[in-house]
Amino acid sequence: MIVVVAGIPGSGKTTLARHLAPQLGWALVSKDVIEEALMDELGTGDVAWRGQLSRAAHKAMYALVPELGGPVVLEAHFHRGVAEQELSALGLPLLQVYCRCPVELAWERYQYRREDPSRHPGHLPEHQDETATSGWRMTEPRPLDLDVPLIEVDTSTEVDVVELAAMILGMSERT
Repeated sequence: MIVVVAGIPGSGKTTLARHLAPQLGWALVSKDVIEEALMDELGTGDVAWRGQLSRAAHKAMYALVPELGGPVVLEAHFHRGVAEQELSALGLPLLQVYCRCPVELAWERYQYRREDPSRHPGHLPEHQDETATSGWRMTEPRPLDLDVPLIEVDTSTEVDVVELAAMILGMSERT
């Protein structure tokens, strides 16, 4: 089974996934970890280059799933209308955990994170400015369009990860 942790940037996906995977006892594959390793090796560039790097990180993430040989948590900013086909093509049961919070809160978190000196240096300011982020900030956030079980979590407050993991394990036993 694959648990897909989705949501807009700043919605709490990474934080949730980093707590959820160990609670489940499953592997975690995070797109940002792959992308930052690629930046370490290949460098960074303009917004178009960053888009290519992000796309390559998604492809690497999907390629890792069958190699892990067990249930996995995938975490990324999945693009609605693109990711659905790629996730379905993995051929494993899917469950979507969608992180929901007000866009204003996600943007506030995002701005704080982009100014964090411990953040990977490959996340350049021009990759994260108002123009580059307008796509996710100016549309109504929605879960991926997957015909799979969906659990929406309110990440504007603390999520009970133990309860969420129990719910996921119960659902995974039925698939």
